[in-house]
Amino acid sequence: MTVVTEETDDQVRDPVFTGPGTPAGRLMRSYWQPVLQSRDLAAGTAQPLTVMSEQYTLYRGEDGVAVVMAPRCAHRLTVLSVGTVEGDSLRCMFHGWKFGPDGRCVEAPGESERLVSRASVTVYPTREAYGLIFAYLGDGEPPKFPGLEGFSRTYGHDLGKATTLDTETYVRRCNFFTNVENGLDHAHVPFTHRLSSDPSKTKTGFSPDAVHQEPIEVERGEKIIRVRERGGKSPYQATFLMPNGLHLIVGIRDGIMEQFAWRVPIDDEQHRSFAIVARYLPGGPAPRAAVADVADWPPADECAELIIRGEKRLVDFVDHPALVNIEDHVAQVGMGRLADRTHEYLAESDKGVVQLRRMWRRELDAFADGAPVRQTW
Repeated sequence: MTVVTEETDDQVRDPVFTGPGTPAGRLMRSYWQPVLQSRDLAAGTAQPLTVMSEQYTLYRGEDGVAVVMAPRCAHRLTVLSVGTVEGDSLRCMFHGWKFGPDGRCVEAPGESERLVSRASVTVYPTREAYGLIFAYLGDGEPPKFPGLEGFSRTYGHDLGKATTLDTETYVRRCNFFTNVENGLDHAHVPFTHRLSSDPSKTKTGFSPDAVHQEPIEVERGEKIIRVRERGGKSPYQATFLMPNGLHLIVGIRDGIMEQFAWRVPIDDEQHRSFAIVARYLPGGPAPRAAVADVADWPPADECAELIIRGEKRLVDFVDHPALVNIEDHVAQVGMGRLADRTHEYLAESDKGVVQLRRMWRRELDAFADGAPVRQTW
């Protein structure tokens, strides 16, 4: 596992290294980042959390409020995630010190009140929205929380009017920036997703209209880059949202899908994707029995590893509900956990990727010069 935790000349303008103290890591921590699906954290439970090669504790109080705090107890530094949730607080399993949702110690058995009043652990701003838990892991006050519904109404459809609205997550064993770039790489769609867009072979997936090769136009704003087709029948539109977000509109088999997604580093060689997925289906939602359950299959990343090793083929997973993700897994993980971009041969169809890299370099330079982070999309 490659984890860079201090700045070198080679990493000053490179977004792929996001460990503590790296330029890209400091910039990424200055934005709200999703860290877990809301449904994956039950009230009264705690769990460890790894984001950008750094450890945290995530718990939900009995009052239902999610809290992100330091990974270790202030007393003897054991992991807090194995502690016990009591009310809105978390008690360490080692010596019973208890910390409230503001990080202050509220009880330390056998210790003086003076010690209790002085002990604390770091707590990070946390917010839940659209079925995801977001955290601000940077310094100072967090930026304005992104207005997703307003963005959807302006550049997409309307999340409030979607036929179905849900969240999705997966782990991909490659650097997060590989997936970020893929969002603006329209040229991959007709080939990477050839199987999942073929209605003669698959029951669900992209619309056949989504995979025609069409010329693209790239529009660059202050914090966004939008890629659209110049012609064709597809509603395709992909918008990069600084620093690691994607707004996607694409035709699916039974309607249109709109998605907000974030590629969040676990470390420099793997990341977790979180997505808010809206589907606009003219005929209403499909009957539950008509769609296979993802739980009946191995996870998409495991399927992809089998394919990359030559033990399976894509057609072996033609009925997998996450076939689209498996296709992307194979292509991206096949580039390597940390792709060596010095050997690339970029072409005209890569202009969205080129613009993305330029924006990231500009933002890193500005951040290094002390410019404040502003949420402008």
